[in-house]
Amino acid sequence: MLRRFICNSADVQKSAFIWNTCASMLNAFQTVFILMLISRIDPILDAGIFTIAFAIANLIMTVSRYGIRQFQASDVHEKYSFQTYRNWRAVTTLASIIVLCAYVGYCYGTGNYSYYKSIVVILIGFTKIIDAFEDVLHGMLQQKNHLDIAGKVLAVRMLIYIIAFLTLYYIFQDLIITAAGTFVISLLLFLYLNHIALENFSSEKKEQDIKNIFRLGKECFPLFLSSSLVMYIGNAPKYAIDTILNSEEQACFNYIFMPVFVIGLMSQFVYQPIIHKIAIIWNDGRIQELIRIILKQAALILVLTLFAITGGYFLGIPVLSLIYGVNLAGYKNELVILLIAGGMLAFVNFFQMIITVTRYQNWLIWGYFIGSAIFVLLGKYIVNQAGLLGISIFYALIVSGIAVLFAGMTVFIIIRKD
Repeated sequence: MLRRFICNSADVQKSAFIWNTCASMLNAFQTVFILMLISRIDPILDAGIFTIAFAIANLIMTVSRYGIRQFQASDVHEKYSFQTYRNWRAVTTLASIIVLCAYVGYCYGTGNYSYYKSIVVILIGFTKIIDAFEDVLHGMLQQKNHLDIAGKVLAVRMLIYIIAFLTLYYIFQDLIITAAGTFVISLLLFLYLNHIALENFSSEKKEQDIKNIFRLGKECFPLFLSSSLVMYIGNAPKYAIDTILNSEEQACFNYIFMPVFVIGLMSQFVYQPIIHKIAIIWNDGRIQELIRIILKQAALILVLTLFAITGGYFLGIPVLSLIYGVNLAGYKNELVILLIAGGMLAFVNFFQMIITVTRYQNWLIWGYFIGSAIFVLLGKYIVNQAGLLGISIFYALIVSGIAVLFAGMTVFIIIRKD
């Protein structure tokens, strides 16, 4: 029954949209659901440890993914074989494990991390590394126009992971036991579900050229830098606040910042199912059709952003206060500004996808580098002078500037092609 559910779709495109949306929503809201429980059982120690562990795990996942998914899904002429993508992912996965263990070992050795915190960070990091390796398998399915199967696998695995995490933590109230249990569950689900998903997609076995594997790494290095920098920019306000403000203000900012993270992840369901289609249209030179798709998707992101801002203005603070059990009444302006920033971040992600599909990914580095450099130079100063409201406005301006820059790049690329 499970095999039939995963592999059979009456309408592949419709199923891809529905299940990719479900998977994106579960991925986006997993932190919200988990923190809802942790913040009520141990709002100080475990909530703080989980928040930082999840942030580090996402950064490690970015290292492992190397920013290749959109490049792989849009490789319509199969310049690189699936074996090449998979083998390079094995290299980056090993690198991410080394980086994670070295970082946690350093923090533990210097006394910044306790034994408890160190183990939790490693276990949650390993779970995210599973997500990263699965990503290359699902990239192959998307490349073969079967994002529906990938969406079902991810949705099922995410749903079971969230339920398992909530259940284990509620019973044991211990993050080590919970993280260890959910890591094992996630690993077993990864092996079983992806075996079902991939058994009908035998890729041609080719003798692997080591040079070709590292050629892929070299070609996608700008995407790796871009994905790392955008991850930094996404968390830069937290880094700036961490060194200036007290723990209570840090916690409140994390709570009102959560919708930005959710918007960024959920925006993927708007364009993820059409990456392969856009790549074909671009390679066929159908520029007018491409322009129509870009305008349609941009309009959809704008509508969703306006909806989020409106909902956040009227309901955001009461809902977040209820979810996390904290009074956030004094942070309404910051929330609205951060929601605007979340919408701009969605545009950044969308235009990054277009630029990657057109193979101008080298250009992305400049936007992210400039944004990161400005944050490094001025972030702490802004927090010190203007507090949470100031850093929220500053963050929104930086992300908006990158969105405008990438939109301009997209227009230039299309004009150049036309």
